[in-house]
Amino acid sequence: MLRTLPPTLSRAPTPPTIKLRIGKLPSGPTASRSGDDSISIAVVGGGIGGVCLAIGLLKYPHINVHVYEAASSFGEIGAGVAFGPNSERALAALGPDALEAFRKQATPNLWLSYADGVGKAESTLICNQNNSLGMQSLHRAHFLDELVKAVPAHRTHFHKRLEKLEEVTEGVILHFRDGQSTIADVVIGADGIHGHTREYLIGSEAAKARFSGSIVHRGLAPMESAVELLGEEHAHNCVMLCGPDRAMMSYPIDGGKTLNIIAFDTVNDWTDENWIVPARYEELLEKYREWGKPAQRVLKSLWEAPPAPTFTKSRVAMMGDAAHAMVPYQGQGAGQAIEDASVLQELLGRVHHKGKIVKALSVYDQVRRPRAERVVATSREAGYLFTMQAEGVKDDVVKMRENIEKRMEWIWGQDIQAQNQAAVDLFEDNLRC
Repeated sequence: MLRTLPPTLSRAPTPPTIKLRIGKLPSGPTASRSGDDSISIAVVGGGIGGVCLAIGLLKYPHINVHVYEAASSFGEIGAGVAFGPNSERALAALGPDALEAFRKQATPNLWLSYADGVGKAESTLICNQNNSLGMQSLHRAHFLDELVKAVPAHRTHFHKRLEKLEEVTEGVILHFRDGQSTIADVVIGADGIHGHTREYLIGSEAAKARFSGSIVHRGLAPMESAVELLGEEHAHNCVMLCGPDRAMMSYPIDGGKTLNIIAFDTVNDWTDENWIVPARYEELLEKYREWGKPAQRVLKSLWEAPPAPTFTKSRVAMMGDAAHAMVPYQGQGAGQAIEDASVLQELLGRVHHKGKIVKALSVYDQVRRPRAERVVATSREAGYLFTMQAEGVKDDVVKMRENIEKRMEWIWGQDIQAQNQAAVDLFEDNLRC
């Protein structure tokens, strides 16, 4: 999810000059020095992806990881998030704490089904999309609350909005808007599509987000009311209703106590300076009057990132939305961030000297960028498909079924252990060069 402010940020006064000396640094991790086995890692951004990475790194005794969050506390935008089997396997690779947090909050539902949402074929089933574990859905904020329990409080820092990165001989200096600075051997940006890390890595112009052409209305409904209106089968499963230019998804969260509702709309432009704005309920009723009574109360603009030529530069890397923001039609935004975290922690856990940092991050880019960019592209394609705009398909439900039934297999079926091992093998090969 997109968690930061729009690209135009007010600038704080120039941070005070800091003096670096061995054994004494500003607040935060201690950067390693020549001959020192310890590696300090600063994770910028305390969303699901950043916290998952921190959890994965905590199991390595030689790694000193700290998380820097711009807000006053950990928090996630949006109520629901759905995970497929690949995401669950990536959490398992991070360690028992991440997987246990998931299991405590996950609401299992049987399948993801697609049906016509409007017109003469309304409620006609297009197809069911099954997988080995079924869809698992969670309340974003509650899941994050569970995850952060595994991160010691002294490793988390709030009100730390990143303003500038500066690479020096001793490491990478992070300058924050509050005027404070810190230094680390490695910086991993999990600060979203509008965060500074992306701009630092690929330049301000290339880093600009582009409007995807979609907006989404989000809301929640008590499950008792949802069951009364929709019936048990619809309310307790993940269902996508498809129609011309629009689509609507719903799935249970909070252990089945609440129904998360997401309605997608296609628009030509987004002119508001904010990317999350309140929605007038009357306007939504008019937009979706043929679809029944949507429960949405919040209008959120969806953005996607143009493909980044790299996820890394020297000792700085980005992950999650900062690296590959995507529209949510395949439910993979959080899942791909967790896959990033899984590969990063596997590689960085093998770095015992700062001279190996650049090679480790380069391998992360080589392994994760092709898959993540493919997920971005196919998510966009899925949006056209579900809103009956796909060329050669439109509202032909037979063609929709043929496409939908197979399109998620390569994502859900990803062998996370094999992906991680491929990264390790490539890293070790590079060290021998």
